[in-house]
Order: sequence, then structure tokens, then C-alpha cells
Amino acid sequence: MFSEPSTISLLCECVHLPAKYTIEQVREVYNKICGTSGYENFIRTSTGARIERQGPGGRGFSRLTFAGDRLQFAEDHMGTTAEQFGKKVRTVLEDAMPGLGIGAILVQQVTVRAVCTPNAFSSAAEFLAASIFRVPQADLQDFERPASLHGFRLVFPATKEQPEAFNVRVEAYLREPRSVYIENVGTFKAPIPSSNLDTIESQIGAVSDFIAGKIIPFLTQYDRRDVE
Repeated sequence: MFSEPSTISLLCECVHLPAKYTIEQVREVYNKICGTSGYENFIRTSTGARIERQGPGGRGFSRLTFAGDRLQFAEDHMGTTAEQFGKKVRTVLEDAMPGLGIGAILVQQVTVRAVCTPNAFSSAAEFLAASIFRVPQADLQDFERPASLHGFRLVFPATKEQPEAFNVRVEAYLREPRSVYIENVGTFKAPIPSSNLDTIESQIGAVSDFIAGKIIPFLTQYDRRDVE
């Protein structure tokens, strides 16, 4: 059975109508949210500004980018859960949207990246090749060089009943050969007004829950050496 997924990276891109906010307005938003959201540095960019905080030892980062027509949130190797990230995005937007004159989020794209470990195989590459793809090693010998099967993609288009689209990647994680890397990108196209930002928080949770509730069980059924 697969281990519980460990979230390593979270991203949320909130697209809005182009807004002509000034750098002073962005700085005012920064002053409001830096104390509650943990941001420390304010950096001007060609499209607006970026505020961020580096993780311990400089390995990870927490970042919010103001790009004129979108707000881009990122938490990378900061130990942040999807629940914590959802609350942070909602809290920041509650101050940022009125401060920048943004009335609604038109499209939201959420990316959750996680790693987990199979139990019956010594490496993710072995699990993918021997159990998921079931390609005999002899069939790879014609390449006349070492080869491994690295991963696959699952696409879940939006439907009338489930309007969100999910795009899932499953790969061997290069940093940790034992681990499987899972990325789920959720796209939500229903506009969200500033008065209903709880929706964005719940959508972030939905992208993460799809990994834990659907992708992990799917992989677990192959985590044995007697797969037929």
C-alpha cells in the first residue's frame, strides 16, 4: 500500500481583468498582509511586484506575484498543507482585491505537487515499469542502452456535473528514487466575486483531495508484485 502523500509544492494563479494599480497600492497591500501571511521582501518587477519569503537554508520559498492581470501564489518546500495554503490565499485576497480594485477572479488554476512511496517495490521506476506498464526488460534491450519508463498522464476534462478540469502527472521523483511524484493541475473557469472567496479556498482543497482520495487509491491497487 502506498504511503500517505506528502505535499511539496502548491501554486494558485488567480486571473482577473487587467488592473492599472500603482506600485504604491501594491506596497499598501504588502504592508497589510506581511504580518499575517509571513512575507518579508518586496521586489519590483517589469509587470508589477513580487513579495516573498525564503525558507530555512534558502531551499524553499513563499511567494506572491502581482502581474497586472493575475495574482500568482506559490509555496515550495515550505511544509505548507493544502488547507493552510487555501486559508492563506483567501486571507490575502480579502485585502488585495479591494486594495487593487479587483472585483472578481475570472479563472483559477491550482497546482498541487506531492510525493509518496510504494511498499512492494524498491524504487518508483521499478513500480512504474514492472506494475503499471508491465514492460519486460527484454523488450527494452533493442534500445542498446539503459532505459526506464518514467511516468504517465491522466486527463479529466470538465463536465456539466464536474465543471473543474484536472490534469494529473505521475512520475518517478528524481530527487528521491524511492518516491513517486504526483502533480494535479486543477482549472476552474467560473468567475468568483470578492464576496465569495471561500470558493477559492475549497477549490484548492479539491485539487489536493483528488490526489489523496482518487490517485493514491488508483496507484495502490498496483502496489503488489502479482498484478495480472
